[in-house]
Amino acid sequence: MTTGRSTIKNRQATKRWLAPAARCAIPLLMAGIALPAAAHNKNAYVANEIDNTVSVIDTVTNTVTATVPVGANPLGIAVSPNGSGVYVANALDNTVSVIDAATNAVTAMVPVQNTPVAVAVSPDGSDVYVANANENTVSVIDTATNAVVATVPVGSAPFSIAVSPNGARVYTGNTGDNTVSVINARTNEVIATVPVGNTPSGLGIGPLGARVYVANAGSNNVSVIDAFTNKVTATLTAGNGAEAVATSPIGLPVYVSNSVDNTVSVINPLNKSVIATVPVENTPQSIAVSDNTGRVYVANAGSNTVSVINPYTNKVIATVNVGSVPAAVATQPQW
Repeated sequence: MTTGRSTIKNRQATKRWLAPAARCAIPLLMAGIALPAAAHNKNAYVANEIDNTVSVIDTVTNTVTATVPVGANPLGIAVSPNGSGVYVANALDNTVSVIDAATNAVTAMVPVQNTPVAVAVSPDGSDVYVANANENTVSVIDTATNAVVATVPVGSAPFSIAVSPNGARVYTGNTGDNTVSVINARTNEVIATVPVGNTPSGLGIGPLGARVYVANAGSNNVSVIDAFTNKVTATLTAGNGAEAVATSPIGLPVYVSNSVDNTVSVINPLNKSVIATVPVENTPQSIAVSDNTGRVYVANAGSNTVSVINPYTNKVIATVNVGSVPAAVATQPQW
C-alpha cells in the first residue's frame, strides 16, 4: 500500500502530464436569489493544503475574517446543512477536524483511515462521509458522537465524494479505476459501479438529485450519470484538466474548474453548450456555489486565492487572498 504523500504526489504528477496535453434565461430563473444586507450564515471556508489551516471568508465583504489551524495537509472540506459545523479532511494525519462555525474553534479530531481527501455531510446533518484515497474506503462519522460508525469499501483511489439531496445515495469519484461508486446510505453498501471518463476528480449533484456530474481531469470533460439508472447518459465538454464541478441552486448552469487552462467552464447541461469560459487565477481546483446568491467560489491552488464569480455576468467580481495552496472550498448552505 502506498503512503498518503505518494498518492498526492501522483495526482500532482498527473496534472503536470496533462498540462501539455442560455445566459439571458438564467438571471430570470434566479431572480429570487438575492444577496441580503445582513446574514447569519455568510461564510465560505477554504482548506489550505500547505498551511494546515482553514481560511474563513465573509462572503458579504469578500474578506478573510479568521484562520483556523487544523490537521496535516487538509484537502477536503464540507459544511453541515444548518451551517453550524465545518468538517475538514486532513490527508497526512488521517483525521477529520470538526470546527464550530460560531467560534471558529476545532472541537474534535476524528481518526479515519489512510489519506482522507474529501468529505461530505448528509442533508439531515447526522452523518459525515469521508473518502480515504489510499485505503479505497469511505468512513462514515456519526456527528452526534464524532465517531466512525461504518467503513465502506469503494473503488480505487477515491478523490471526491458527494451525497444526494435526499440523503439516500453517496457517490465517490475513483481516480484509480475511472469509476464512480454508488453507496446505499441506509445499508452502507456499494450498489453500483459506473464507468466514467479518465481521472474522475470532482463530483456535483443537481438540486433534485436526478443527475450526478463527474469532472474527469484526464479526459477534459464531465460525465453525466442518471441517478435512477446509474448509467452515463451524456458527456459535456469542459476545459483542460477538468478538476471539479458544481451546479447552480436551480440545477443549471453547471460550473467546471479547469486546472490546466486556469478557467471555469459555464455549461448548459440541457443542450451541452458552453455558455461562457471565465478566466480565473492559477490552478483552480475546488469549486462551490452559494445556495443563496448563486455566486461561484473557486479555490486557485497555484495563486493562493479564491475567485468569486457573479452568476449573472459570468465575471470575476472579487479575488480573495487565502493560505498556501487552497485545495478545497465550501460555503454555508443557509442564510
